[in-house]
Amino acid sequence: CTNTMASSKRLSTGGLLFSSAALVAAVTLSSSLSVDAFAPPASHYAVAPASGSRITTTTTLYNRAAKRKNKKKKRRTPAFVLDEEEESSGAASPNSPKKNEPILLGGGEIGFTSEVDDSKIPVASATSGPPKKSKLDQELSGERIQEEGIIGESVTSAASVSDMPLDPGQQQPDVTTVVTDPDTGIARIQQGKYVMDKVTGKAVILSSLGPEYRLAQMFPGASPELREKYRFDWSSVTVPEMIEQLKAASTVPLKNSSTGKEWLGVPPHPQISNPAVDFVLANRDYLGHRMKKALGRLKLRAQSQFQKEEALEYRTLWKHFLLLEDHISAPFRQIMLNAEANVGPNFGNLDVKSYCSGELYERTANYLVMKSMVAHWEKKYNDAMELDKIPDDEGMNFFAQLYTGDPKRYLPDPPIIFRLDEVSRIVLMAQKMCKAFVDEPTLFDDLPAEVKFVEKALSISGGTALRQYMLEEFCPENNVDAASLREGLKRLYQQMFNMQIDPYGDLTMTLWNLCVATSVGTEEARDPYEEYIANVRGTKYENNPGFFQTYTFDHDKNSLVRFLDTAKVIEKGTAGSAEDVARQVQGEAFQLLGFDFGGGGSPNPATVTKESTTEQKAYVVPEDRAIGRPHMMGWLELLGEDEELTGGGAKEEGQEEKEVFEADKWEEVKEVKA
Repeated sequence: CTNTMASSKRLSTGGLLFSSAALVAAVTLSSSLSVDAFAPPASHYAVAPASGSRITTTTTLYNRAAKRKNKKKKRRTPAFVLDEEEESSGAASPNSPKKNEPILLGGGEIGFTSEVDDSKIPVASATSGPPKKSKLDQELSGERIQEEGIIGESVTSAASVSDMPLDPGQQQPDVTTVVTDPDTGIARIQQGKYVMDKVTGKAVILSSLGPEYRLAQMFPGASPELREKYRFDWSSVTVPEMIEQLKAASTVPLKNSSTGKEWLGVPPHPQISNPAVDFVLANRDYLGHRMKKALGRLKLRAQSQFQKEEALEYRTLWKHFLLLEDHISAPFRQIMLNAEANVGPNFGNLDVKSYCSGELYERTANYLVMKSMVAHWEKKYNDAMELDKIPDDEGMNFFAQLYTGDPKRYLPDPPIIFRLDEVSRIVLMAQKMCKAFVDEPTLFDDLPAEVKFVEKALSISGGTALRQYMLEEFCPENNVDAASLREGLKRLYQQMFNMQIDPYGDLTMTLWNLCVATSVGTEEARDPYEEYIANVRGTKYENNPGFFQTYTFDHDKNSLVRFLDTAKVIEKGTAGSAEDVARQVQGEAFQLLGFDFGGGGSPNPATVTKESTTEQKAYVVPEDRAIGRPHMMGWLELLGEDEELTGGGAKEEGQEEKEVFEADKWEEVKEVKA
């Protein structure tokens, strides 16, 4: 299984941008002046100083989703004018519907009420195509929510606003590829049919030797000889010792074919060695994501102390370990991806035996997908209930609403299900499907012991009762000792941690809690990583081995950080006069968006020359954000062109300074020839 393949983790993230200007919509202003909260950034309204009329001002921000929505609206507008339109519009009362007001008839078509007199255009009696399914119906049928330009969620897969959807008729690539969006020119990810191995750049290949070998790929281990050679003594090992052993196992003879020079070192990315794979497999339950964190913090610690060579060494080992983790977990992720294709389209079908049967590795993956689906939707259900309980008013309740639940619900047309009544229907069906799987002996009873323990343990309350059940009932019944069960749980956790956070994160954190609870009172409860990754020993280099000094920056005058630094919180009843509110909105909008409400004569920052570098350098960071940290230490740029994410490096003499963005370096992933 050391020749199996890995791929990048697929993450879906959402974000939320808000400021005090968004609260202005709740403030009642005088009749001589009107102020609106910010609309989606495709267009914004400016407040005219005298007449109060609105002037549409285009900003430099580009919102493709809003643009598409506007295009849809334009296409739906009827291409004719009613004969009585001008006459009837003036006679209609403000509280009664106009005679020619468009109404939705269903199926996405727009028609007109029967009150329209003597129209020569017949009222639409049928839709031009089949009615579009609602988002809930799409989810309940196991489909992805269909939204233009983004990837909607399904019951087993996350929504993604960064992934590039396929065009009509376009074939899905074999492996995940970076492509350029033709509408925006921005590089986006297009998900492939198979997990990609970062070592070869090709799709993962599952063993052709039989299902037992595929199960071994799914849960890889090490031989007794390799365990004897590489395994840590967890009762006394320290983080520096673990890192030194990892470095020794990863070091191989290297040679420059051009110069003939030979030396020992970590293989160049993306190459790995068998001894490094064997070492990680022998200690999989002790390494994983906590070693990733420790290596990352030690690299930043050395960098913050301006120890460049040490930082480069940590960075090389850190990157190599991430590659090893991706490579080892790739078959597991491929098998889970196959299971999603089984479970998702059959959502709602309680005859689970008809689509979840198969070899042991397939049934194990089907169960883990179902259990992750239950945990994910139970979390969404709890979030929906919490949102329903939060009062709809200003102050802390407003912020509680913002940080509760999936932030993708704030998108103009959310590609997710998040309302309580809809989420409850999905979570109930997910629970029934998982129970039907567990109740079928031919599907569940021969699963690996650590997987079966998860199902049994989650119904037990209290750590003492859980450990008692494990020792007195589960282990004897399944012919497994407690130490092996705990190790299996931790190895399963490490595999699940390499899955995407949404929808697997909730079950993964539950597994970690089980690992901690079952280890209480044993040597495995010891955690040498804690002092390196949790800041439990203070915030000084002398007493905290994982500490590194952060610092504040001279952010650009028109940056979001500067905007939030100067924004004032407008609390209910303290907004002051309409003029004060308008003045704040004008200043904040100019800082963030580059235009002035009311044409106050402020210059456009995109066209103005460097008016004041002195002001930039003299910028004082607000104390509540600085919290005593130093300013502009500069160690993040220490590695220069050697740093993967910053790029740059020293400029040649006379070379013009050019702003470089990370997106400028993205390119389509090319298939690596064997």
